Amino acid sequence: MAKTKGSDTSRGARNKRSDESKHSHVEFGTTHSRWDREAGADFAITTVNVPDRLDAQEVRARASADAGQPSVRRFHRDDVMRAAGWLFALAVLGAVAWGIVRVAVPLREAMSPRGVEARISQALGVPVSVRSTELRFLPSPRLVLVDLIGPRGLRLSEIAVNFNWRDAVRGLQTSTWVLGEATIAPAELSGEQALMLLNSVRRASRLSAAVSTIRLESVGFPDLVLLPGRYEVVIRRGSGQREFDAVGLTRLGAAGQMEVEVKPPESEGGNAAFRLFASQWTAAFGPAVAWREATAQGGFNADLLQVDSFGLGARFGNFNGTARIAHDGRGWRLNGNVRSPDVNVEELIRYVVTPAGASEASNAPAPFRGTAKIDLALSGAGTSVAEVLRRATVVGPVSVTGGTLLGINLGLAATQGAAGGSGGMTRLTDLEFEASGSTDGLAVRSLVGRAGGLRVQGGFTVDRKQQVRGSIRAEVASPRGATGADVRLGGTVAAPTYQ
Repeated sequence: MAKTKGSDTSRGARNKRSDESKHSHVEFGTTHSRWDREAGADFAITTVNVPDRLDAQEVRARASADAGQPSVRRFHRDDVMRAAGWLFALAVLGAVAWGIVRVAVPLREAMSPRGVEARISQALGVPVSVRSTELRFLPSPRLVLVDLIGPRGLRLSEIAVNFNWRDAVRGLQTSTWVLGEATIAPAELSGEQALMLLNSVRRASRLSAAVSTIRLESVGFPDLVLLPGRYEVVIRRGSGQREFDAVGLTRLGAAGQMEVEVKPPESEGGNAAFRLFASQWTAAFGPAVAWREATAQGGFNADLLQVDSFGLGARFGNFNGTARIAHDGRGWRLNGNVRSPDVNVEELIRYVVTPAGASEASNAPAPFRGTAKIDLALSGAGTSVAEVLRRATVVGPVSVTGGTLLGINLGLAATQGAAGGSGGMTRLTDLEFEASGSTDGLAVRSLVGRAGGLRVQGGFTVDRKQQVRGSIRAEVASPRGATGADVRLGGTVAAPTYQ
């Protein structure tokens, strides 16, 4: 019984201490310390060192400090990012350098004199040489060719080829030299050189399609008498076409306007075609008339100029016809015709007698009136085109309706037997004659006029100074017989005299 009781007592003691500290120590100086002297036999002294709360805090603090200390690594992340950035920059720089080399080397070769010579020679089909080339950036980027020399003494002092960098780079990448408008400095071309360049126009279509226009700012043709003065020459590709198929010439520095459109030959040895449009234009040959309107079309080659049709308009009438100048082995020959149904003779005389440089023709009464119909044959011959034009003549019949001669009454002169002091005027219902005109003047032959019983016949000439020389005979038929008088002509076209 005693043993059982002791066991209960011991268990009770343990239960009693269950709310005390679980650690094997005594908190001194507190009221919580309860030492059970009787329970001492229930414990044994051990060598186990159990850390208290302070020890645990110290361990945690030391672990935290160790975790915060810097660690030594072979590659830090910032170093890796920095190295990657440098590698990317080097890669970009290498790509740019490669692109520059790829563009610059072909660009330098293409813009060198040898490269330009090869490309132009291949396109035109004729050998050329270039003294030097250079790039200019103001006022716009352009490649300048200095002294292009070609066959037959051709020399173009400067050619500026405009371009933009984008097209240039794209062209180099595709092995195609991309250029813009080509402008050629003022030049002088002989007829042979001009024809050679014209025959090369279609071959120039081998140039890049970006070269849509070739412009010659001012060109003179010293040995082409049909093209005096200077011209702007523009060569263009046809609309929607790859070929250069038109050459335009515009007269510079002259009164009025004159333009010529030329189509290069379709094949080797063929004829070029042309169309002429002009206003207030004075031709280089023939009468010095400022034509209000002028048109012509035809073809030509080195030995031929064929004008299939032309039209000329002035205040005194309209003219049309054809002309042909050809080399026959012995020289040049001209033939053609000039026609008009409505030449106002009064206005023609006023125009002729008006002093050179006057803005308008004189309004003074003309000594002769009427409307003339002409049909003249054009001819000439010489060792050169200039000589042919200088010696050209027109010959053919002329008929005048409503002819009125002022200053003399030929009927009265015939009945009186003399023209002196007759005055008045003579109306002719019909007047016909043969005219022959040249640079030396006008000759009128086989003149025949009628007005009732009056019959007039004779002839006269008008020289370059407008002096009139000749004679006519007037006859009047009546039941009593025919009477007549010879009248000598003199004076000038503006003021003729009758004796």
